Amino acid sequence: MPTQRSSQRSTAEPVASAPRSYLPAERQDMILSLLTRENVVTVPRLAEYLGTTEITVRRDLTTLAEAGLLRRVRGGAMSVGGVKDTAGANQQSAASRTVAHGDDETLTVGEPLLSAETIDQLDRQIEQPIPSVTTNTTPRGKGTIGLMFPEPSFFWPTVIDTIRADAARLGYRTEVRESSYERIRESEILDSFAENSSLRGIIACPSAEEDVSEASWNWISHSPVPVVVAERDQPFAAMTYHDSVRTNHPYGVRMAINHFREHGHRHVGAAFTMTPTSAVIEEAWNQLTGRTNLLECPFVIDGIQPYDTQGVEEIVDKTLETGVTGLLVHSDYLAIALAQALERHGKRVPDDVSLISIDGYATPSSRPLTVLRSPQQEFARECLSSLLWRLDHPDWPTRHIFVDPRLIDRHSVVALDD
Repeated sequence: MPTQRSSQRSTAEPVASAPRSYLPAERQDMILSLLTRENVVTVPRLAEYLGTTEITVRRDLTTLAEAGLLRRVRGGAMSVGGVKDTAGANQQSAASRTVAHGDDETLTVGEPLLSAETIDQLDRQIEQPIPSVTTNTTPRGKGTIGLMFPEPSFFWPTVIDTIRADAARLGYRTEVRESSYERIRESEILDSFAENSSLRGIIACPSAEEDVSEASWNWISHSPVPVVVAERDQPFAAMTYHDSVRTNHPYGVRMAINHFREHGHRHVGAAFTMTPTSAVIEEAWNQLTGRTNLLECPFVIDGIQPYDTQGVEEIVDKTLETGVTGLLVHSDYLAIALAQALERHGKRVPDDVSLISIDGYATPSSRPLTVLRSPQQEFARECLSSLLWRLDHPDWPTRHIFVDPRLIDRHSVVALDD
């Protein structure tokens, strides 16, 4: 069945090397990103971090709190997973919530589907340490490996830490530079790597923004050392090729579809926010639902930011109008916002609408959802081993490695009655 589709895309600003004023959506993205690393942030610190006024920060925090994406506390904000539910909170109905409009109020979300202890146990079972990467290089070639990754949020901190630790055990230094999901001159970061005479190779995740990434890809194509590209596809017009490591999102989408089907779901919608990987995920979903009879998908809505209350309501309206029994959602914050919006309409997750989220980094303690999560340690070690392999085999054809995500079942997909 053909899908109905609506799209909302924001217009990006030009690249600027000097500090600039962020758009409201950009500020709110940065606040959420910061709260994935720190449980609590203060208004003055956010104002300094964003280069704006405290009044503007308070307005942004109110917007995010009303969407259920953070908790307001005196003088700042707290991540939705930063405070464990008290006994009193657990006795409230799942639809109850207190919207914060002042510094003294906090946002109370619905009770969790699983206890915090159960969630932690599930995650420990899934994320067992794996053996360190090894190399056949003899003797070990000492030198520096440059790492350019987006500002550490969600996926990247563990990737960076794993590469650094494994590289150190193998006798390599690492030089880490943070780029950003915002707009930045990445070629300047790459230039700084090249100034190091001990540089042996680079592992980089270039920007997904075309007018930023053009300079990055041009630099990479003329790099004096091998480059492994992480989590990005290379431009179609590229004349040179580089080893790459990417999450196999199309296989992850297959896992999600099979999980829905195993539980009796055949009528499932999809909603995507705009991220560097959302286009790949959406394309895989459209191909699998449009060219097979695995699932019927009456709608795909993309480009919706989690704090866009009108966009979130549009998804909820489509969910109720079409009667879908499940939703595939990317990213986590959009999944959290949707779950709470559905509850305001009298529909609970998963009792009335089952849900799978793609990311799985913001949901465990705040709202335990079944997730597709890229395995960070394995991903990191594939990046490092690919670079070391290239140092040993400079003339061999390029290699492209895909790492399958894991499906972590937190029981937000219920079995339908026959």
